[in-house]
Amino acid sequence: MNKITLAVTVAAAVVYALLIASIPFRIKKIDREKGALLMQLKSEPPFRNIAVLIIAALHIGNVPFKNFALYLGLIFDATALLATWMSVKEIACSGRNGVFENMIISETTAICYDDILSLPTVSYENDEETTQVDFRILEVIPKKGRKIQLIFPDETTRNTALEF
Repeated sequence: MNKITLAVTVAAAVVYALLIASIPFRIKKIDREKGALLMQLKSEPPFRNIAVLIIAALHIGNVPFKNFALYLGLIFDATALLATWMSVKEIACSGRNGVFENMIISETTAICYDDILSLPTVSYENDEETTQVDFRILEVIPKKGRKIQLIFPDETTRNTALEF
């Protein structure tokens, strides 16, 4: 077993543990900021995400026992950490999907209304020249970061959420 590979795996395991440990803090932050519930959105149980966390842990733990080149070990560990990060985000929002006084939560995205710069979908979706618009999707341009897409189960739910 290569010492560098082992060091990379230990570092990946530490990052993995920190991501898992961040779940309660993420939940507390969301619960503190969200305000009162205005409209509940459908929320899936986090079984799939828990399975991803287990597989990612096995994936990280398996790397030093294989005879991979260093770059492949790095790629495998990075992939497992990316999957862990995505699952942690989804677990933190799980069961909290909805429109609240101060924010909207949909799947992996929790965005405060104060952080929204614009909703471009709303401005162009009713133009006659615009075609192929999925009325279940709401695009959000935040003040910081990149465009976010919130996906609703149907057009009625999306329009009701926009009213708030």
